[in-house]
Amino acid sequence: MKMKKQYVPLIALTSWLLLSLYALQAQVFTELPVSGPGLSNAHAHWIQIDGKLHPLATGEANINGMTPRTVLYKQTNKKTFISTQISLPDIVNGSFFVADLNNDGRQDIVLSGIDRHKRFVSGIYLQQQNGSFKRTTHAIPALTDGSIQVGDYNRDGRPDILMCGIDEYGKARTFILHNENERFTIRDFGLPGVYFGAAVWADANRNGYLDLLLTGLSDNGPITRIYRYKDGEYKEAPVSLPGLKHSDAAWADFNRDGIMDFILAGENKYGMPVTVWYKGTANMQYVEGNRSGLRQLMHASIDIADFNNDGYPDIVITGESLERPYTIVYENMKGQGFHDLMAGLPGLSNGVARWGDFDGDGDPDLFLAGVDVCYNLLAMVFQNNLRIKKDVIEEAPIETIPMELARGPYYYFVFSSCYCDPEGTGKNGYHGFVSNIHQEKKDFELNYQFNHLLISNYPGWNRADRGHRTSNAFVSLKDAEEGRQTVISSYLQDNYKVHYLNW
Repeated sequence: MKMKKQYVPLIALTSWLLLSLYALQAQVFTELPVSGPGLSNAHAHWIQIDGKLHPLATGEANINGMTPRTVLYKQTNKKTFISTQISLPDIVNGSFFVADLNNDGRQDIVLSGIDRHKRFVSGIYLQQQNGSFKRTTHAIPALTDGSIQVGDYNRDGRPDILMCGIDEYGKARTFILHNENERFTIRDFGLPGVYFGAAVWADANRNGYLDLLLTGLSDNGPITRIYRYKDGEYKEAPVSLPGLKHSDAAWADFNRDGIMDFILAGENKYGMPVTVWYKGTANMQYVEGNRSGLRQLMHASIDIADFNNDGYPDIVITGESLERPYTIVYENMKGQGFHDLMAGLPGLSNGVARWGDFDGDGDPDLFLAGVDVCYNLLAMVFQNNLRIKKDVIEEAPIETIPMELARGPYYYFVFSSCYCDPEGTGKNGYHGFVSNIHQEKKDFELNYQFNHLLISNYPGWNRADRGHRTSNAFVSLKDAEEGRQTVISSYLQDNYKVHYLNW
């Protein structure tokens, strides 16, 4: 499909909302200079080389066509990141994990994916004293569209490797590479193979062994399951969870009760995005947490860190709603739920966001890579300034209304635009779509209704175009109508054809 750029004029919010939002964005994350290619189908981790932390990413770069790349964005002394050649294979649609595999104090890499010749490649790469990487003789299976994680699942003191994905024969697989004195033996424990998903370890029942959460597309459709490790085997826990694909998951003790919880995001069997978190209990039962304010996302990437140093783990997530791509930082509200920080980060599809404290100031920074709403390929580093500007942040207004999240008495309209041919005339043009004004009883219900009408009434608007659809909260009907007329006037001034989606 030929990609089409979406053009969306900015609209004026109520002044207090705009100032509050921009002030908060400026206080937390500052973009730093990064030179090098942006990446689609991105996967990334931070890695320590020569005593510094650098983002390492794989994906496709637009270099004489879409080309698999593995890029080290090397940190300089001036808080600038420069893409650097690295002795690793260029891959896409794969995964890798960073860990010290040979106990020499240097971080190594387990890697798997597809190279530029469409070949499946994999390997274990040990970091050398000069910062280069050398492939070991250990042969490991090559999988794509899955995940890799390193951990000592059986407490024998040796790092093992957890992998899921699809192999070169089209078979979905999930297995552990059991480390026997640096010889790796495949053990699948009868686990279902999954791809377009992830397998993640955590000691969920506090017995010292690593249990397993598995999510993705299996031979029987999308699944999400938890497996306990006991007596040398993995046994499925009797827990009912939404089956998801194009999904990711992460464990954390969100409410600091000593028991692991987890968050899950992806696409269900009906093609709908899902984001949900669960509180763990002492007997490995799970209760859904407060979902209010969580945007439902698919094609998700999730990472956990305590970005504000309050002792509670927070979340960064990238993914796609039915409206557009997002990158959201969720602040943990002391285990009672999550608050969208409105961090002002670019929304990403086919992307990734990873926490890492590159400047060593004690609060985690962010690396982002993926495709934004205008189909730009991005690779970006954002410095966390929260510690520096803590006093300013504490003075920020509390009663702000995040766009699309406030309910009850607030008034909304929804709008979108595209350079496209929504009416099937055979000729592209600039089109704007504006709804009438509504109050909202449930998060996002107006966006979903708007999207349904847009896709149903205009066959030339393809769901994959990901038009930038948004809505704004206003405290009165009069304010909402003024904002709506501002959008319409802006469209007309830019020679857009305006369409009205009323219900």
